Amino acid sequence: MSRKFFILKLFAIFFIYILLAAHSPWGQYHAYRQQHLLIMSTREDIPTYPFSKLLVEVINQELPEASARPARARTFKRVQSLLSTGQIPLLLLSKKNARALINGTGPFRKFGKTESFVIYNFGDLVLLSEPNFPNRHAWQLTKVFMNIVNESINAKSPLETRQVTNIHQGTLKALNGESIPNLE
Repeated sequence: MSRKFFILKLFAIFFIYILLAAHSPWGQYHAYRQQHLLIMSTREDIPTYPFSKLLVEVINQELPEASARPARARTFKRVQSLLSTGQIPLLLLSKKNARALINGTGPFRKFGKTESFVIYNFGDLVLLSEPNFPNRHAWQLTKVFMNIVNESINAKSPLETRQVTNIHQGTLKALNGESIPNLE
């Protein structure tokens, strides 16, 4: 009797394992990140999250197919990790922290330099992209920001800001009046 109970128990554990493994949430995160344009901010850079919600609203009005969503990380370490591994396409930081991220200084000193490109400036905030962000998408976002008349966004071309050398190529094409790039 105990052998049958053992086999039944083993079968039940195996069956439960198969069910749970098939419904792992990790695949859902990946699918969610592919369906939505996520704009990351961090709790440690306080003004970024409320502003990311405002940016998402503007993007979704002008470019609804982007299905933009705000995302927020707890720490600078997490932000750097997600951006540098390409898990998050866009990051909103204050100018001081954006420079620190790119140069590997300040709160990012422990993690080293992080390659990223400027999409647009918003007063004291900067929207950055991960290195593989498509030129076509950067072009489209830039056009949205160029055409808005919403003063609460305070959009400023990266070309107007001195010391910006790492402008995204798609953004540069939009600012120079070039046609929309092909999706690479």
